Amino acid sequence: MNKKFMFISLGIIAMLSVVAAVGYYAMFSVTLNVNSAITTDGDLEQALGEVYSGEVVRGSEIEISNQAPSSRVITLSDDSDEDVSVVYKGILNLAQKNVDFNADVWTLVEGGETAIVEYSLNGDKFTAEVVEGAKEGYVLVYYKDNSDRFNSPAKAIGVSGVSGNLPYEDDANVENDYCASGEYSTCAGAKIWYISETAVDSEGNIDWTQASSFLFETELIQYNTESEFTIYAESSLDVTPVYTVSDYAEGEYTVTTTVA
Repeated sequence: MNKKFMFISLGIIAMLSVVAAVGYYAMFSVTLNVNSAITTDGDLEQALGEVYSGEVVRGSEIEISNQAPSSRVITLSDDSDEDVSVVYKGILNLAQKNVDFNADVWTLVEGGETAIVEYSLNGDKFTAEVVEGAKEGYVLVYYKDNSDRFNSPAKAIGVSGVSGNLPYEDDANVENDYCASGEYSTCAGAKIWYISETAVDSEGNIDWTQASSFLFETELIQYNTESEFTIYAESSLDVTPVYTVSDYAEGEYTVTTTVA
């Protein structure tokens, strides 16, 4: 019995020696310091004070930034209800540009005319209005580019006639990369212009001889009924919440917005 025990013990020791010899050659470890790509800045706990039923109340602007070197898709959601509903607004700067159909990038006219447009980021229907620099006889349009935008110009769509999300799926600016050219930090999106009523006919055809008087986009925008937005690498999206209080609301309400 002693001889059998010794034989088994020696066999186990031999097996362990083989396992130890062929288990691995080496090993390494990696330590990651992970940062949040999306950050928010502004008054994150706003108190709007006394308001009355039936009023529309504006909150303060919040900056949502993407610190990462790649794009991120975010969703804005909130716990508003029929008593206090909320939509989110954005700001777009428009400006005159040096019109040159032989150039890929049109530069801004130094000292040229400008305008500021407030537009809806979400909600049931897209809206936009000039809040600074309004011009008599001018209208806001959505310009949906064709793939060959200079040789085959697209038509203008009055902002009141926009249906669905912006940009439209067949807009060439869904695929055009304006970040690659260094023109904008918004790589894709929709173009909003401010043009003379005489420069566009009832079918949306544009009189390009008047283009030097147009106020063009200085970035591309998004509108999404599901409140989903792309924030491009190292850029930001500024949003202003606008609250509509129902005619019959009364008491204290807190509406919390989540950026996910």
